[in-house]
Amino acid sequence: MRLEPVTEENYQAVIGLEVHEEQRAFVATNLKSIADAWVYRPRMQPLALVGETGLVGFTLLERERPRELHIVRFMIDRRAQGRGLGRRGLAAIADVARSEGRAELVLSVVPGNAVARGLYAAFRFTDTGEVDGGELVMRHELAPSTHLTREQLAGQ
Repeated sequence: MRLEPVTEENYQAVIGLEVHEEQRAFVATNLKSIADAWVYRPRMQPLALVGETGLVGFTLLERERPRELHIVRFMIDRRAQGRGLGRRGLAAIADVARSEGRAELVLSVVPGNAVARGLYAAFRFTDTGEVDGGELVMRHELAPSTHLTREQLAGQ
């Protein structure tokens, strides 16, 4: 799984990604997320999630605190769900956070979103007991990477 910037070349495809009908109440559209990134630049970064078969999802990351990387939005397209791509996307985000020297990932989830809560729990996010804007805050402590990042490989 690769994280790629949302660009002039791919933004329409990113906007075209969608979750299942029953999930729509739980996540903002990618169009809104791209608009949020524009308004709150440079601290927010919209990224396409690209798997072996192409574009499969989207995330919006926020870098406001030096110790943590905040996952503001995370979605896998309905046509790509159920294949482990959510876990791979989270792993790619964790690699980015580690490469930036961050110690944890933070996100929030709508209480009724059992599918997302299950994914995050399986990735070892823990519920902090905090509530932000009606959403449950979860954190994932990053273990040191056991493999070299792309940046480290390039420096060798």
